[in-house]
Amino acid sequence: MTDGGTVRLFEQLCLESQSNCNRSCWFCPRTYDRTGAYLDAAGKSVIRAMPTDTILDVLDQARALGFRGLVGFHHYSEPLLDPRNVMLAREAARRGLVPWLHTNGDVLRRDERLCREVSQVYGHIVVGLYDYETDEELEAEKRFWRARLACERLDFSAIGKTGARAGTSMAIPRAVVPTDTRMTVPDLTFRNGPCERPRIRMIIRWDGEVCNCCEDTSGAFELGNVHRSSLEALWFSSHHARVVADLATGRRDRYALCRNCPLPPSGPLPDRGRIEIAPRRYRGAPTA
Repeated sequence: MTDGGTVRLFEQLCLESQSNCNRSCWFCPRTYDRTGAYLDAAGKSVIRAMPTDTILDVLDQARALGFRGLVGFHHYSEPLLDPRNVMLAREAARRGLVPWLHTNGDVLRRDERLCREVSQVYGHIVVGLYDYETDEELEAEKRFWRARLACERLDFSAIGKTGARAGTSMAIPRAVVPTDTRMTVPDLTFRNGPCERPRIRMIIRWDGEVCNCCEDTSGAFELGNVHRSSLEALWFSSHHARVVADLATGRRDRYALCRNCPLPPSGPLPDRGRIEIAPRRYRGAPTA
C-alpha cells in the first residue's frame, strides 16, 4: 500500500554496501551494538556484504523514481573497506546520481592511487578526523587531506579523542550511545520536538533493512527490506508516511528510539507550543 501524496521523494540515499568498520569510536552507535547488525552478542564484528546485483538494482529503482541526489555507500560502516566502492560510485554517476563519500580516511591514508580514484569519482567527500587532541593537530590533519584529495568539495567531521576539552569537536549525544562528558552539548531529550530528518534521507542497511534515520542502527521501525519490496513501495508506504508525519509534528513519544533521542528539534511545534526538555537516561538500544 502506498501513499505518494504524503511523503516526498528522499533527497539523499545511503545504500550501505557492507557491514564492517576498522574502528570502534567512543561516539559511534555501532560500537555499542550487540544485535547482530554490526556486532554480535560478544562484541565481534559482523562481516557481511550486500550483493552487487541488489545495489545496482536499487540504484536503477532510485533513478526511475526521479532521484538525482547524493548517494553514499555507508551507514555505520567504513565504505572503503569494500573493494567494490569505486566501481559502485562510478555506477551511481553513470545513472545521473551524485556519489558522496563518508570515510574515516584510514584506507586512503595508506593508498595514494585510491586517493586519486576517489577524487575523480566523488564530487563530495567527508573525512572523519578522530585522532587529534588539540586544534593545532586538527588543522594539520585538514591540511594533509586537502593536499591528498583534489575533489570538488571536501568537508570534515571533526570529533577528537578528548571531545571539546582540548580541541574543537562536533561530538553530540546519540540515542544509543552512553552519556559521555566529551560530548559538546548537554545530553537531553525533547519529548515533543518535531523531527524532519527522516523525510530527507533513505537509509538502507547492508542486509536490505530500511532504517528511519541516522540514529536507527537496528531497523527498529520495521520499514521493510529491499530484498522483499520495491524502493517505491517502501518509501511511499502508509506505515512510513505515518512515522514521518508523527515525527514531523513532534510525536516522538510514539517510538521508543525517538523517546530516548537527544537530537534537537528540527523546528518549532506546529502550534508554537512549548517543547518539553528533560535529561536523557541511557537505556541501550530501544526498539520501536
